Amino acid sequence: MKFPEVADEFTGAGVRVVFIDSGCSPDHPLKDCVNLTETSRIDTESHGAYVHAVLATMLPEAEFYLVKVPDPLTDNLLITALNEASRLNPHVINLSITSEAPSDGTDPASTYVNHVARRSVVAIAAGNGGPKMMSIGSPAVAEKALTVGAVDTRGRLWKRSSRGPTLDGRWKPEIVAPTGYKPPKSSEEIWGTSFAAPIAAAVAAHLNKKLNNPYTATRVMMLTASPVTLVQTPTTTLTGLRKAALIRKLVSTWPRIYDPRNLAGMGLVDAAASASLLKQLAQTFSTL
Repeated sequence: MKFPEVADEFTGAGVRVVFIDSGCSPDHPLKDCVNLTETSRIDTESHGAYVHAVLATMLPEAEFYLVKVPDPLTDNLLITALNEASRLNPHVINLSITSEAPSDGTDPASTYVNHVARRSVVAIAAGNGGPKMMSIGSPAVAEKALTVGAVDTRGRLWKRSSRGPTLDGRWKPEIVAPTGYKPPKSSEEIWGTSFAAPIAAAVAAHLNKKLNNPYTATRVMMLTASPVTLVQTPTTTLTGLRKAALIRKLVSTWPRIYDPRNLAGMGLVDAAASASLLKQLAQTFSTL
C-alpha cells in the first residue's frame, strides 16, 4: 500500500505538532525535544522514528516537537509527558502508546488526557488487541481523546485493531486510519494502530489550526469519515475481569457491545472531505 494521500492544502504551515514516543527520525525536522530519558533523542527502536516520518510527510511545513519517554512507561511519567506536551500549546498531540486492559477511563492518565484535550486534540492509538472486544485501555479510553483504530491495505477493518466499548459503555474508537503502508524512504510496510494514529493526528492538527477548537476539529473528522467494511465477528473474554466490580460493569455494558461503532468508530478518516466541510463552515460563518 502506498502512503495515504491527503488534501493539497494540508501543508502544515503554522501548525504545531507534539508526539510522545521513543524518539525521533534523523531524516525529518524537529523544532525541540523534551527528553524524559537518559538516552539520545534519536530513535534506535524505529517506533518513534516511523511516527515522526508519517507526521512530517503529512504536514511538511509544520513544527514538530518530541517528548521522549522510556519503555515501559508508568502512569506518572505519562502524565508528566502530557503536561510537557501541553505546555508547548500544540494543535495536536500524538500518542501512539496505550494499553489493552478494559477500562472505564477514570484512571489518572485518562483523566489527564481529558484535561489536556481542552486545549489540543489528543490523538491516541487504539491498540492492537483485536479482534477481542473491550480491548481499548488507558489512556485511549479517555472520553475526550481522538482514539484511532486501523484499516488494512484493502480498506477493511484491520483484524488486530482494538475494539470498544469502554468498561462504562462508551463506544470507541472515534475513527480509523490506514496501516500496512510503506513510509517514505522505507521498503518495509508498517502495521499497527501506532502508525494509523499519526495520519489522523495530522488531519486533526490542520483542522484545529483553522478552527481553534479541538472538539469541533474532531467532530468534523468524524462527520466526514468514509464507511469501512466490517468483516469480523465481535468476540470478548473475561480475561483480566476477575474483580466483582469490573464484572458488574461488563454485564451492564453487554447490550452495547455489538454497536458497529465499537469496531471502526465513525469510519475511515477522509482528509479531502474534512477540508471541504471546513470550507463550507468558513463560508457559512462569513455570511452571518
